Amino acid sequence: MPSFGMHAIDWAIVATLFVLLIFVLVYCQKYIKSTADFLAANRCAGRYLLAITSGIAGIGAISIVASFEATYAYGFSGTFWGFLSGPIGMIISITGWVYYRLRETRCLTMAQFFEIRYSRSFRIFSGIMGWLSGILNYGIFPAVSVKFFIYFCQLPQTFHIGPIECSTYVCLLIFAISMGVIFAIFGGQIAIMMTDFLQGVFCNVAFLILMIYLVRHFNWNTIFESLLAHAEANPAQSMFNPFQTTAIKDFNIWYFLMGIALTILSNGTWQGSSGYTAAAKTAHEAKMSRFLGTWRSLVQNGLILFIPICAFTFFNHANFAEHASVVKGALDQLSGQDVVQARVPLFLAYMLPTGLVGLFAAVMFAAMLSTDDTYMHSWGAILIQDVIMPFRKSKKPLSAKQHLLWLRLSIVFVGVFAFFFSWLFKQTEYIVLFFQITGAIFTGGAGAVLIGGLYSKTGSTLGAWVAMIFGSATALGSIALQQTWTRLAPWLAGFCSEANAQWLLAHADRFPINSQILTFVITLSGFFIYFLFSYLDRKIHKLPAFNLNKMLHRGEYDTMGEHKENWSAGRIWRILGLTNEFTFFDRCLFFASICWTLIWFICFFIGLFSHFTGAWDALNWLKLWRFYVMLGFVLGIGTTIWFLICGLIDIRKLFGTLSTMVRNEADNGSVVDGQNAGEGATLAPAEKAPETK
Repeated sequence: MPSFGMHAIDWAIVATLFVLLIFVLVYCQKYIKSTADFLAANRCAGRYLLAITSGIAGIGAISIVASFEATYAYGFSGTFWGFLSGPIGMIISITGWVYYRLRETRCLTMAQFFEIRYSRSFRIFSGIMGWLSGILNYGIFPAVSVKFFIYFCQLPQTFHIGPIECSTYVCLLIFAISMGVIFAIFGGQIAIMMTDFLQGVFCNVAFLILMIYLVRHFNWNTIFESLLAHAEANPAQSMFNPFQTTAIKDFNIWYFLMGIALTILSNGTWQGSSGYTAAAKTAHEAKMSRFLGTWRSLVQNGLILFIPICAFTFFNHANFAEHASVVKGALDQLSGQDVVQARVPLFLAYMLPTGLVGLFAAVMFAAMLSTDDTYMHSWGAILIQDVIMPFRKSKKPLSAKQHLLWLRLSIVFVGVFAFFFSWLFKQTEYIVLFFQITGAIFTGGAGAVLIGGLYSKTGSTLGAWVAMIFGSATALGSIALQQTWTRLAPWLAGFCSEANAQWLLAHADRFPINSQILTFVITLSGFFIYFLFSYLDRKIHKLPAFNLNKMLHRGEYDTMGEHKENWSAGRIWRILGLTNEFTFFDRCLFFASICWTLIWFICFFIGLFSHFTGAWDALNWLKLWRFYVMLGFVLGIGTTIWFLICGLIDIRKLFGTLSTMVRNEADNGSVVDGQNAGEGATLAPAEKAPETK
């Protein structure tokens, strides 16, 4: 009989992982000898290491919970629109859209690029907006993660230390945030990458084990029956037919189409893992890590999709009615968004056996820590690198020791802010929608500023300023409306006609325009404003075209030989983006990734054609989703082994390079005469030149 709670063996699994992570952290500290080490692992990371570590850093505990609550609402339908976006993602990877050119600039942060491309004052302003957007976005991470563990581990709301009653929620907040701070400040990007690698490998193995268990205990025919019954009882709310979702609040077809557009318009602007953006050995390694990400995430994506479907079946099928009533009883004790967020975790806590409960708890702990330390590191670094450092440019430069101290203190501040924000902020909508609107504080204007700066010779500083101010102000105003709407709507109703007043009162519980729509409109407007004001600025002031080749270190400005004969390949290869940097294996991987994407793109058009011709019934849709989940699971077994072996090889190379590298103290994110102050860092055996201690 299933039951709630963690047993001794479950806690032992979590504790073992935690001890291993502490050991890795201690080992990595000796390699932190410069600012570039702390910020970007001195740009020494290989493709497999990047693919694994950046992948787990981007799939935190809060991301898993967010996926659970969203997928429980729309089921498999969202995956169908993902098939449409697949080729777009592949084109982004092939062309290196944004991230390739950003790595070519050799900047440690995005705002450093903004100083080179626009001005120092704009760097400071964009740094402030990026930092504000980031810490607000990150502010609910600890809250959601801690609530998950309280639900999943069935922890009491309070406990006593002697006569003192303590809040479990507050104490766990302090613990979770402290762990993120410790891992971020003591090992910098090197330790973050190493611990994220360990967590990434562990999570993929755990995902395989959990998938096997769930597939054995949830028959696909039972899942089909639950989804079919729901579709019949709730017209236009199908969880498997993407063309029957118009009545699904927040997650209908328009949500996914706008998401595809935002992928293009905002690609590369989010800086939550900025250390990974700059950590690649070369721009080509960064590009290849994107291709590899497709294969690394097969098991992860399949399981995170499958778990909420199993949970939906559990709560809605007669076979599980007796057990579901127990979990529903626990959910009845909660209210608001807590119910939505706790539903799937409580299902797992009840259904998984001893051992697997601990395994999933360890997965969530690893996911929480990997994202927390990465985000704290990023936002702490941005405050120092892009706000504080440019402000004091005229003063005596900081030594490497002082610079590292400031970076660490900034990370501590991010942790303190996150504690109070998580403690006091009231969430009013789905996590993924909260991500969108808080991210838009920066990305709403930065999408145009970044893309225009990297690809356009005509983009101007004035255009950048107006676009960024508009995007930030509009997003902040939208958040203010969302937070005050329950009080504002009744007040406004008093000034409106009877019909309008009734509409306002009917929508008084939540702002009627969701964050996905707001973010899309803000971002699109940012592009229009950027190019309009840039055109007017250059026309009126007769500004010359910007020298992109110099900024990107191309042609005569390629002092490190990164682009040597890159385009000597044949015309067909050049069209596909295959330069001489691609080895034979790189090209095989390239075409395998294209084939994988095209398979599902073809499935999209088959589904589209079949829907409008009536050739597919409900069972065909369900069989498609079964095939999709199981194929990813089977292929994921092989990719997990592949990435483990190649990732370990990358780690050996990383530490070998760091052991023999001559540090360049000038490579600290500063800009001198319009270019990176650290130009010309070299590699050499340690015995030939002293290292900076």
